[in-house]
Amino acid sequence: MHAEIISIGDELANGQRLDTNSQWLSQQLGDLGLRVLFHTTVGDDLQSNIDVFRVAAGRADIVICTGGLGPTADDLTREAMSEAFHRPLEMDEASLKHIEQLFAFRKRPMPERNRVQALFPSGSQVIPNPHGSAPGIDLRVAGSERDSRFFALPGVPAEMREMFLGTIVDRLRIEHGIGQKRLFYKSIKLFGIGESDVEVRLPDLIRRDRKPQVGITVSRATITLRIATEASSLEESQQRMESTVREIYDSLGDLIFGEGEIELEDAVIQWLQKRNERLVVVEIGPESVVSRSLMIADANMDHRIAGGLLFRDRAQVVDFLARWPWETLNDDSIRIECDPSFQDSRKEEWRSLAVAARKIHSADWVLLLGNYPERAEVQSSKGIPIASLVVGLLSPENELTLRTFELGAHPDVLYHRLAKTALDQLRRKVRDGKISS
Repeated sequence: MHAEIISIGDELANGQRLDTNSQWLSQQLGDLGLRVLFHTTVGDDLQSNIDVFRVAAGRADIVICTGGLGPTADDLTREAMSEAFHRPLEMDEASLKHIEQLFAFRKRPMPERNRVQALFPSGSQVIPNPHGSAPGIDLRVAGSERDSRFFALPGVPAEMREMFLGTIVDRLRIEHGIGQKRLFYKSIKLFGIGESDVEVRLPDLIRRDRKPQVGITVSRATITLRIATEASSLEESQQRMESTVREIYDSLGDLIFGEGEIELEDAVIQWLQKRNERLVVVEIGPESVVSRSLMIADANMDHRIAGGLLFRDRAQVVDFLARWPWETLNDDSIRIECDPSFQDSRKEEWRSLAVAARKIHSADWVLLLGNYPERAEVQSSKGIPIASLVVGLLSPENELTLRTFELGAHPDVLYHRLAKTALDQLRRKVRDGKISS
């Protein structure tokens, strides 16, 4: 069985309000094992509502509508359902009595217009609304290709949720057998290659008829593989996903940094915590991209981030280092390893900066980044902006590795890609190093 969710209201169609009801309902239906294939948003226009309802009846088994059940002239759901399916509106006396009692309890006179909230398309059932004046509508619609069931709920989130959980869930379970199995999900996150590269490595993975299904999403340069399977229990879902998960890990290896809600900065913090070590971040550029994300990730941990240093440009770095006695920063025990990509002649300057940062914050690791491009330059660039970023890593074993990355991305993504490239280098280095005693 498939479902569709219809959100009704001008304020949703024109973007003045965010449609959180559809997101919540989709999650609830997914938990019941019912796949949602369509989200439809329609404004307060009678004919448009009629058209939307008829289309939904032709393509979905279960349709849940929110909004349009109020007493005012722009609340058109009951009238649209009546006309769409040729079901004349009839007064439900029990609902009218509930609405009258609700106003009496609130010590307010009931406006005559509220009587329309007790009108229901013929043949429908009432969905009780314990704390509101808008009862819901439960209507079965017979079609030439499929039979559909419409549930119309008020748009007020608290009332909608109470009515869905209190009435609709039971009707779906008892009358349709929905909920005996549910959808389970597992997310695997990776960084370092593009979406199309993942599909090349796993050509069978995204086939739409495969089970379990796997979807790929990309957000700010992070790729998420989302595995979905229908099962009656968590244990059964894990068994059904096992071979797919193994295939993903075997094919993508250390590109994968975590599962679930974890982000790259969280993975770094977890490895630092496991090693019982601390990190200081040095960034050169207009803002502290990496420090900020790591500080947030570290907020609920045990202070794995020792601190950060931010320099506006290289001139500030030179001025900062000039204040230190030369012999303090000239640490020959630190071995420098330069990747072939690193063509910067200032490797001694990077070493001195790493030594100073470690001394100031008493850290085990030092992450060096520079120079970030100016945001104005990135936003104003034509085509895909390209940035050059030096990433330096000083380990507890006094090995300083320096590498230059040439990265390109959409202006809104470039800073995220720069930051995550540095975090991913750090994650790999911390993960593969020796555990401190």
